[in-house]
Amino acid sequence: MKQFSIHQGIKSGQAEQAVRKYKKIVGKTGVWYVSIQENEGDNIYYSKNNGKYSDGFGGSTLSFELEDGTVDHVQGPWHSNSGGLLLDTGYDATHKHLTRGIVALDLLPVKGDFWKTQHEQVLHFDEEPVIGDYSRIEIMAQDFANKLGKPVYYAVVSTGGGHSGWKNPIKE
Repeated sequence: MKQFSIHQGIKSGQAEQAVRKYKKIVGKTGVWYVSIQENEGDNIYYSKNNGKYSDGFGGSTLSFELEDGTVDHVQGPWHSNSGGLLLDTGYDATHKHLTRGIVALDLLPVKGDFWKTQHEQVLHFDEEPVIGDYSRIEIMAQDFANKLGKPVYYAVVSTGGGHSGWKNPIKE
């Protein structure tokens, strides 16, 4: 039996941004800041309008320390994603997300803990977070549902939060 929870403590988006160094990548529509870390897909920020007059982070001005030691001060950048980065710049960080997940046939509440679930018929379980595609657990769950011909439950935790649901078999 495995227990799993998608709930985590609250993180400050600005604090998460401030502790990293970044690659600066100029795209077709704006400027992208990609964290220099193994799971770079989890900390991507986007700025349009040369870093002025934007409302991301409530319009706050954030400082991005770049790999060469310089600092860009950007008003209102948006926390973004690897798919948008790839489309706008051609830079691929789509398989560089840190996630942990479970795929199972059942879902039972944990007595006394509303936020946790327990599973007896586990098809896949990550003991530790894994770097890969952000949707790898959902893709795996869909594959299991298709092969088994019945719904399967999945849950995923990433650096940005958690989500869960069911995947039903898709008939070809």
